[in-house]
Parts: sequence; structure tokens; C-alpha cells
Amino acid sequence: AWGHSVGGMGAITQAMARACEGVGVEISLEAPVAKAMAIQIAPTEDKTPTAEAAEQKPEIVEAPTPPAPPVITLVAKVDLAAQKVTILEHGKAKHTWTISSGTREFQTPRGTFQPDWMAKMWFSRKYDNSPMPHSVFFKDGAAFHATQWTGQLGRPASHGCVRLAPANAAKFYALVSSHGMKHTRISVFGNPRFAPEMVAGRRAPQQSAQRVANYTGGYSNSYNSYAGNYVAPGSYASNGTAFMPKPVAYRPQPVQVRVVQYNNRGVRY
Repeated sequence: AWGHSVGGMGAITQAMARACEGVGVEISLEAPVAKAMAIQIAPTEDKTPTAEAAEQKPEIVEAPTPPAPPVITLVAKVDLAAQKVTILEHGKAKHTWTISSGTREFQTPRGTFQPDWMAKMWFSRKYDNSPMPHSVFFKDGAAFHATQWTGQLGRPASHGCVRLAPANAAKFYALVSSHGMKHTRISVFGNPRFAPEMVAGRRAPQQSAQRVANYTGGYSNSYNSYAGNYVAPGSYASNGTAFMPKPVAYRPQPVQVRVVQYNNRGVRY
């Protein structure tokens, strides 16, 4: 097809040259025709994926670097054994306060925590709407807060919270607000000294052999009729030793019944 096209273009060129001879116009179309004849159609590229392309692995994109953890500038160390909390700012101890942690039944959680949320004034929904001023919550409802029972500070007495004197609770609340909760760390450790449990005691069983005072005299008061088988309460021997009762076998005595009859006039006969 390409050959026919080129041939046709040559015939057209010759015809145009003859037509222009009479008017003195010279036309040369050899160069364009030559260029057209010299054009070669490039072979079509094969778009079928080769085995080499199929073996190429997808480019691996690295995950972005996670942000650095926040710098801790405020630390509260709670020593349950000493019932104290030490407050450190930028690594330096600033305050040491007496606390009151949870009792044996409601123990304060141990571990390392970060404040969850804060409330300048809160009322416990679990324990009779008890007031909790300057609360800093850190674990499952446990919080630092002020208490009006300052006489109990220094020993376990709460329902799991860390109680502080009102002035100290206000200071801690202000410190956490200033540094920020994400820059605050709370560490709770140690074993509190709980009050001893009140358990009903049991007396030691008495020995089977009873101690009997050596006594050679008679028995006191009107108890002599028992022939030494009974000791009056509070009786003591001459040496000051209390008498112990002797075991006595019960012997029932026969009962005598006397029948008395009266006539209709009330006279006994």
C-alpha cells in the first residue's frame, strides 16, 4: 500500500510540472516526496508484560516515625507503707505530704499511671455523694482528693483513693493543671500496714484434771448437809486458794405424799 501511494504521488508531481511550464512557474516536489518515501514506520512495541517485569517486587514504603513520648516533668510517688506522697518537679523533690490510702477491703491500686481526668469539685456517685474536692483521677475511679477527715491521715482509711489535706490537695491539683496530665506520672508502691482484723477469740480449754485445794476442815455455812459434795461460791481455803466444786452424782429422793381430807364444814378428819 505504501508503494502505491508513493507511485501515485510521483505521477501527480509530473502532471503539475507540465501544467506550469506554460506560465513559467517551476515546482519541485522531489524533496517532500523523497522525504515521504524515506519515512519508515517503527515497529509496534510489545506491551505484554515479560517475566522480568512480573518478578519485580512492589516498592516498600516505610511507616512514618511515631512521635516521641511526652516529657514527664511532674511525678507523684505514693508510698503506701509510709502513708506519704512525694512530689517531684523536673526531678527535684518539692513536697512530701501525709496521705490516707485504701483499707484492706478497698485497697489503692498499685502501679504506674497517668491522670485520666480532673475535677475541681466532684461528688462520689458510688459512696453516698461524698465530696471530693480537687480530684485527680488516675485508675478505675481512684483519685487524689481532699478530705475533711484529716485525723485519719497517716493510716489506711479510704475506699481506694489517696486522701490529702485540703491545702495539699489544692496544691497538687494546681501542679497537674500547670504541667499537664500527659506530662504527669503517678507511681503507687509498697504494702500498707492495715489495722489488725477483729476476730472473736476462743478461750483455751481447761485441763481435765481440776485443781482442788488441800482442805481438812468442814464446809461453810449451811452447805455442810451436802457432806462435802458442794462448795459455797466465793469460799476460800486458809492458804487463799479458791475451792473447786467436786463432781456430784444426782440421786433423786423419794417423795412422800400425805392425804388430808375435810368434811363439808371444813373440819379435817
